Amino acid sequence: MKVIGLMSGTSLDGVDAALVEIKDEKVKLLHFITYPYPSKFKAKLKKNLNNDQAKLEEICSLNFELGDYFVKAIDEVLKGKYTYDDVDLVASHGQTIWHNPLGSNGQMPSTLQIGEAAVIVAKTNITTVSNFRVKDVALDGEGAPLVPKTDFLLYYDPKKNIVFQNIGGIGNLTYLPKDAKEDEIVAFDTGPGNVMIDYFMNKYYGKPYDEDGKKASKGIIIKPLYDYLMDDDFIKKAPPKSTGREQYNETFFNELIEKFELDQYNKDDVICTVTNITVDSIVYNYEKYLKEIDLVVVTGGGSHNKYIVSELKERLDKEVVTGTEYGIENDAKEALSFALLGYLSFHYKTGNLKSVTGAKENTILGNITYGRYRHG
Repeated sequence: MKVIGLMSGTSLDGVDAALVEIKDEKVKLLHFITYPYPSKFKAKLKKNLNNDQAKLEEICSLNFELGDYFVKAIDEVLKGKYTYDDVDLVASHGQTIWHNPLGSNGQMPSTLQIGEAAVIVAKTNITTVSNFRVKDVALDGEGAPLVPKTDFLLYYDPKKNIVFQNIGGIGNLTYLPKDAKEDEIVAFDTGPGNVMIDYFMNKYYGKPYDEDGKKASKGIIIKPLYDYLMDDDFIKKAPPKSTGREQYNETFFNELIEKFELDQYNKDDVICTVTNITVDSIVYNYEKYLKEIDLVVVTGGGSHNKYIVSELKERLDKEVVTGTEYGIENDAKEALSFALLGYLSFHYKTGNLKSVTGAKENTILGNITYGRYRHG
């Protein structure tokens, strides 16, 4: 069965599209691309992730606009070799607009991902699974992380205690003890991944990210800022836990700039400080909530940041490798995982792990928008 997994994460770089072949829950990656968002669209999207700036009419439009961008990503990943008729299923995570699984500020527990599946189906006629997180939240879960199910199916090693550390906009881990059963897996968000680094790189240098961690490596830690950020309730909170841009958004960054008068500091010192928050929030959560570790596999955009990987090696004193070094396509991992989650849903199989999310039960995830009828 050929499946396309689509992922648009908190980094807002664009749409990750992974075309995979799945047979008996074994996955082969056929092709992977990232379809970048134009700067104007990215700015509109980022604005509407901020509670103080979001507009209902724009979110309504973005839902359909994102669906259109997802189709463009599908076209790009198929280009030259495959057609819509070759694809049995699309699995689309969508773009998280707001994630409030605990119902803070007097609101009902909820989560919202946009990127209308009906647009994908209308333009491709491929049956699409979407809206993966809401069922878990409806069952009193965090709705995240969901990738641990696929991590277990794809990467479990009975000889090693492995941590898969994804560093996207947010950092999240899956801990697979060598003797673990599916309901014994530990997984949660560790705190900010690239989200703060990317914000300040864009603000100070007009760059989307810190290439190889070069700016961070030139700076020194601003201790008051570091202490404040490391004292964050979320970083120290016990799992299950998940977060996103509802916490680390422009309002948050502007408050930091004002509170610590960051414009008076060397720019690279700010980059260095927030990068070390990414590293040390990971280290803190490992030491506090994980047991024996033999290997750490770093994936996502942060795996390209040599400073982060080097600091993790030094502070964890464990074997730390990138996904590429381990044999995983670093940037494709999440899109590939959602392709498999979509496959599981399509075949009436559960996709969440209640031991990870805190949901009442394991359940079949997502909504299905039907295109043409296909066997699989």
